[in-house]
Amino acid sequence: MKQDIMIRPMRQEDVQQVALLEKRIFSRPWSAESFEKALTYPEQILLVAEDDSIRGYSILFAAADQADVSNIAVDPDFRGMKIGDALMCEMLDRAKERGVQEVFLEVRKSNVPAIGLYQKYGFEQIGVRKAYYEEPKEDALLMKKSITVDQT
Repeated sequence: MKQDIMIRPMRQEDVQQVALLEKRIFSRPWSAESFEKALTYPEQILLVAEDDSIRGYSILFAAADQADVSNIAVDPDFRGMKIGDALMCEMLDRAKERGVQEVFLEVRKSNVPAIGLYQKYGFEQIGVRKAYYEEPKEDALLMKKSITVDQT
């Protein structure tokens, strides 16, 4: 990873740049308004990876002892630089701090790089959601990770 990439909480002033990145990456992107609304929910953990510009972001919805990865995305021009790793690591650390014990996510079954990242962090496939994605229509793998809570 480039030395000058920093992971930090997403802020209101990041929304337009994040929405543009989202539009580049996904066939059914979130709108800027969706990101703005997500920032208002205390259950959401929204992070960005930035240097001179935003290179990636992640969104985790944490409620009680469970969480769902809503999104993790890296600028296609900056993939392979461990930005996804840094986002995942920080997101899981923050989830653990909130007492989360299980994290769930869906991923396109064809998204081999993402599946590899999730498996690296201990996610295991627990099911398949048929025709979950549209544009193009595709099944999703449902994955889960258990987080051990420190007994101090």
